[in-house]
Amino acid sequence: MVILVREIETQAETWEHLKMLDLDCDDLYIVITETAFANEAWEVYQTKNPTKDDLLYLMEGTPKSQEAEAYLMERFELENEDLDWLVEKTGQDRFAQLLLQRNPNNDQLITIIKHSGLNEEAATELLKGTLDNYDLRAIIDNSNFKKREALERLFQQNPTNEDLSEMICYTDLGDLEELVWDQFLSQNPSNEELLYFVKDYSGRGRKKEEAAALLIERDPDADALAELIVADQFADIALEKLKEIKPDPEELEFVIRLKKRGMNEVAALCLSLNPDKEQLFEILENSDKKTEAALQLIQFPLELHELADLIVHSTIEPVLELISGRVQFDRSQVNEEALLQEIAQKIVNNPELLDVNHWHNEEKHCLGGWAITLNKASQKIEQQFGSEIAAGLLLPNYVHLFFADKDAVIEVLKKKSIA
Repeated sequence: MVILVREIETQAETWEHLKMLDLDCDDLYIVITETAFANEAWEVYQTKNPTKDDLLYLMEGTPKSQEAEAYLMERFELENEDLDWLVEKTGQDRFAQLLLQRNPNNDQLITIIKHSGLNEEAATELLKGTLDNYDLRAIIDNSNFKKREALERLFQQNPTNEDLSEMICYTDLGDLEELVWDQFLSQNPSNEELLYFVKDYSGRGRKKEEAAALLIERDPDADALAELIVADQFADIALEKLKEIKPDPEELEFVIRLKKRGMNEVAALCLSLNPDKEQLFEILENSDKKTEAALQLIQFPLELHELADLIVHSTIEPVLELISGRVQFDRSQVNEEALLQEIAQKIVNNPELLDVNHWHNEEKHCLGGWAITLNKASQKIEQQFGSEIAAGLLLPNYVHLFFADKDAVIEVLKKKSIA
């Protein structure tokens, strides 16, 4: 029923109709926060005996947050849990100050530290008690003046390597960073824990080079070596070590997929390790080793959609021969250059007939779509086996232009029309 106000909020009669219905506080909350009738809805809201939770919810950055606060203070006594919620949701120091005066527990002090401007006062109070690693990290992550004191206490109660590595990556430690790094190294981190710093998604990349140097000196496994290549850390050494251990090609897939520096060398290594069909397609689609991957792929039984993917990325003669045989298409009857010139005659003076976004769009087509349109034999191939295969067999040397930039395609056609 509130949807009517959302859609026709300028029509006062809609609101007049809604007022006659039995709206609850949740309905009125939507009207207050999402329509032009906040004032009118607030008047009705007060008659619905809103609970403390209703009012707290309404105080979270809504047009009637101030009115809700006044109503709340007048009718309810706020507990520490309520103030804790308000500090987290509003970030207002006055709620934090009030909570500080109420003997807050550790979690509530941490809320003040994280969400208000009274973080130093809350940190000072928190440090008076017994704290676990989580409590101390909250101070280290959010306090300036109490950071060193909290860090010294953390060192005394056996921080985990995860605690230390996360702080190095994500906390502004300033001149304390080296202390945390030294503590981390003193706790004999595993290869996986060192990789946390090396991986590209590990925060701000702090200590990446130092962690990579330590890792390469150890005996890293294939996954670690692949991560070093992806992160561009000691990539040449990592590649040589990979060649020595001859990993499962599956462990190399993501390097190729991410198209990182060294992917072609990794693809070449993968090709030498009897990759399966899925891994060969990764090499075909994402590396410069397309010919090598295609030659291995045609040794596998390939489904129709795989043949289509294959011809999109490789049109070497063995591929064309295999696919032509599968679809029973005589390529000798097609003169590729003559067909391209015929397309050029259609397009050059009428560029509006080229639609690089669709195979066929009424009278418009992409380059491959035009090739099929002008070759009757291939139209049957398209119906039975798909546009990629039909067009790829007709214009194998121009597959890269099928959905290329329109200006680039027209430029090629202009040159063909002159030749």
